[in-house]
Amino acid sequence: MRALVTGASGFVGSALCRRLAHEGHEVVALMRTATRTARAGHAEVVEGSIAEPAQIARAAEGCDVIFHAAGIAAIDAPERVLRWVHVAGSENVLRAARHARVERVVHISCADASLTSEDRMHWDEKRSLPTLPVGPHARTKLVAEELMLAQSDDTLEVTALRPALLWGPDDVDGISRLTRDVCSGAFTLYDGGRNIIASTHIDNLCNAALLAATADDAPGRAYYVTDGEFLEAREFYTRLFSALGLAPLKLTGSRTAALLLARVRSVFSRAHQARVAQILRAARSSLFDVSRAVADLGYEPKIDLDARMRELSEWVQSAGGLDAILLRTRPAPTSADVDAQVRAAGGD
Repeated sequence: MRALVTGASGFVGSALCRRLAHEGHEVVALMRTATRTARAGHAEVVEGSIAEPAQIARAAEGCDVIFHAAGIAAIDAPERVLRWVHVAGSENVLRAARHARVERVVHISCADASLTSEDRMHWDEKRSLPTLPVGPHARTKLVAEELMLAQSDDTLEVTALRPALLWGPDDVDGISRLTRDVCSGAFTLYDGGRNIIASTHIDNLCNAALLAATADDAPGRAYYVTDGEFLEAREFYTRLFSALGLAPLKLTGSRTAALLLARVRSVFSRAHQARVAQILRAARSSLFDVSRAVADLGYEPKIDLDARMRELSEWVQSAGGLDAILLRTRPAPTSADVDAQVRAAGGD
């Protein structure tokens, strides 16, 4: 199999590149700049942007599948950036895939596509949302996913994967965001951290992505992908903080009070909509049913949590510790970056 991976310099994209190459597949890695080529492993690196369908199409020539992993992980990113990367970027990938005659696209969405104000206990992909997802990050993720799946047909088969809280070694940007939030006091667990949290180790997501690339029943469908082990937030983050070498977890904050304040502020400032989403993501319980992925893809949601946490701790140490990881963080795209990409693409 010859595969194109978008967002190849990011956490998910780089992991997919390494996994594909390890299993003997030909890999083309599309990344914005060539400064992170080492993250793509032995892939053929192509510098390009998902803002340019022609660049994607050139990179996709001769490919059987596109793993569309480009996206914005920061929930508080500007809405204009989120719309441009998630929605416009996904549309560009579809256009490029058809132009290059690619047979299948595996779209990396996320569980936030169903983020609402209520607990998501035992939710599956057929569950109807009571309202639109909360916050621009979740809404743009859902729009991008729906756009992708609506275009799935006999000539281009499209599948979407919905990982929950992603974690694992080499997550430079995610660990940096968490570290900064902890150090600034912005990280909070609510009501004692007793809510259930769904997580997805990067290896489990890669397993599901490779299965989705060939499964007969995958086209036109979305799949939740989790670790199959559900913990209270306080237990998961206590283990995660220990693995990362962060200070012991502090359990503080009232969900009701925090949501009330954030919702009041969101009336006057759209920027605070992201804060409401952050609180809901941290404070509400999530337990996703992965039986569709098991049945259609042959996915096995198994993980040795203790072993994976040790692996993460060893990676942090080998990377030089949290201070060294913070220095490797990429700046998030800004509205000015989007403006530059629009001009380069000939838009208005």
